[in-house]
Amino acid sequence: MADPQKIAIRPRALTGKKVGRLRRSGVLPGVVFGGHKDSTPVETDMKEFERGYRRWGNTTLMSLEGLPGGEVAALIHDVSRSTLNGQLLHVDFQRVSLTEKVHAEVPVHFVGDSPAVKNGGVLLHARSEINVEAFPQDIPHVIEVDLSKLVEVEDSLYVRDLVVDTTKVRVIDDEDELVVRVVPVRVEEEPTPAVAVAVEGAEAAAAEGEAAE
Repeated sequence: MADPQKIAIRPRALTGKKVGRLRRSGVLPGVVFGGHKDSTPVETDMKEFERGYRRWGNTTLMSLEGLPGGEVAALIHDVSRSTLNGQLLHVDFQRVSLTEKVHAEVPVHFVGDSPAVKNGGVLLHARSEINVEAFPQDIPHVIEVDLSKLVEVEDSLYVRDLVVDTTKVRVIDDEDELVVRVVPVRVEEEPTPAVAVAVEGAEAAAAEGEAAE
């Protein structure tokens, strides 16, 4: 079990439309909720959070520091961004208990090279995340999918083929759901010679008509 990532937060006084002032000053507004307690408005440094979030994602156990009552174990439930420039707008932290299992969406990470792709096939990705149940401290950061097992075109990998530590993690998704498949390249048919001649003839006739006008 990896140690939780520590992140400094503070209680937030500004709410509603006033939080725009925080963002302009480099502060990210957020909220801590769940755990059978009231929601708490919080704030944290925007640049520090952005740098960390690229590594953490939503599956890393966090230790929130700076609130009354001591550290709080949490997961990042949701992050909102501007649709115009991608700027962080808001973060939701969900309180968790290290003795209670939670559901989480774990990203799929494709590794290795598929012999079928090297021979001209194309990967069709059907899933980018897998739903699991585990204690917060046991949630994997990613689930790796080994593409080297895809040897022939039409070879597929399903949820049942994923490798996870079943002593700690239970996959919730149906085992028969497709994760990735190698499909043949679609090649558009070229026109037959007769069709090609007809098209060329029509273009030539059109050109002669324009010249005569």
